[in-house]
Amino acid sequence: MVFRADSDTQIYFQIGDPLRFATAAVLHNAMFAYANVNAVSINKVVKKGELGRFIEGVKDLDIDGFDITMPHKQDVIPFLDEMDDISREFQSVNHVNYRNGKLIGTTLDGIGMRLAIEAEGVDLRGKNVLILGAGGVTGPVAAEICKAGASRMAVLNRTPEKAETLAGQLEKHFAAEFMPDAMTPETLCRYAREADVVVQCTCLGMLDKHVDFEDLSFVGQLPPHAFVADCVIFPERTSLLRAAESRGIRGINGFGMLIWQQKAMLKFHCGVDVDDGFYDAGEEAIYTALALRAARDQRDARRAAGK
Repeated sequence: MVFRADSDTQIYFQIGDPLRFATAAVLHNAMFAYANVNAVSINKVVKKGELGRFIEGVKDLDIDGFDITMPHKQDVIPFLDEMDDISREFQSVNHVNYRNGKLIGTTLDGIGMRLAIEAEGVDLRGKNVLILGAGGVTGPVAAEICKAGASRMAVLNRTPEKAETLAGQLEKHFAAEFMPDAMTPETLCRYAREADVVVQCTCLGMLDKHVDFEDLSFVGQLPPHAFVADCVIFPERTSLLRAAESRGIRGINGFGMLIWQQKAMLKFHCGVDVDDGFYDAGEEAIYTALALRAARDQRDARRAAGK
């Protein structure tokens, strides 16, 4: 893709540290091209403690906005002039606009997961949902599922106190029944028996974390109609998804959450709606980013070997 900037080009940064494995800028640029928006996304490493200086630069240069990955999703909040209730409740922001001298933030992770689930034909209204984990992404994801009409939600976490805190936060905004509990093989099996949808929000099964479920027997307790959504992107088929697949239970990985989030990103940043054909463009962009990453890794390996 050849990009030619002009004086009307909107500029957005993708910030975080590290960004070596980040695919967002490539994905965003593909989305801008698909939507015929005159905008560009640029990766920028911003280390912990440097966020204030970066935001000064955004204001000085009148940059249109920026998108955030770790470690800044919470650190950015004191700098914001406006944010929505869910982002404030769960202290998580991953997209910021700079408009008319104001920094306006939101989190779109939850919207991405909800849209990804619904795109598979799952109607969340009245559903019994099992949420695994209580970390940073869980609150926004659970909130969006509640917005879509889920009636009961079990929240399981290795540290049950965090599950209780998360359930309490959700109760402030939604009328669903919340059931926080510890995440053990026993509780997983108990709640799985009545689950219509399972959403896995932990790092279990993630390629570079080297931790996984010790016991997946709960998958065998899921009803045949159940649906499993795993936030993990790499590997594409986690042990959880393989276990579900072996029992004929449908599921998706985190690719869908990431790509469908782009629909909300275009609306938030640019005020643009796109048709569902954007998904293919987004998927192609991710695989392009992965190929570029692999090429860089090979180049670096050759350099390290002195070749």
